Amino acid sequence: MTAIFDFSAFPTLYTPRLCLREIRSDDAEAIFAIRSDHAVTRHNIGPAYPDIERARLLIAEMRDAYAHMQELRWGITLPPEQQVVGMVGFNDWHRNDRRASVGYDLAQAHWGQGIMPEALGAVLAFGFRAMDLNRIEATVSAENPASVRVLEKLGFVLEGRQREQYYDEGRFCDLLLFGLLRREFDDANP
Repeated sequence: MTAIFDFSAFPTLYTPRLCLREIRSDDAEAIFAIRSDHAVTRHNIGPAYPDIERARLLIAEMRDAYAHMQELRWGITLPPEQQVVGMVGFNDWHRNDRRASVGYDLAQAHWGQGIMPEALGAVLAFGFRAMDLNRIEATVSAENPASVRVLEKLGFVLEGRQREQYYDEGRFCDLLLFGLLRREFDDANP
């Protein structure tokens, strides 16, 4: 078995078009631009950010969670530009169970370009190979078909529906649970 990722150095991931890197304090404006857009945050937990201070707080929270080895989230950039256009990563890691949960969002200007499947694919590979995960899961609003397509494209399997799980914009909405096992990922990515 290979050594499991130990949080000693933040890993930078590269794909044919993208660089996934650590989110820094100077990314606050880019994070605010993403998270203040209601179209982007509509299916996230919590409302769109009202000010840049909320973006700064998120960055501080992510840095703290990383320092405590609780989560690992990358900023998505399009080289040679270093501006963050989205975020992707593990919001929760259960080491004993060898499973983690993923989450992601992307600036609206970059929707429909295949960026998120490419970024999430790199994160999945890191999770299964460097973190030795057996299972990666994701929850997504049933009202977010684009996110469902991203997960299905990468081999995630719909495992359940939590009916009327959360209240948003005056109504109750369903939440879908997707899972991907290491053997399924390995079979599709030899």
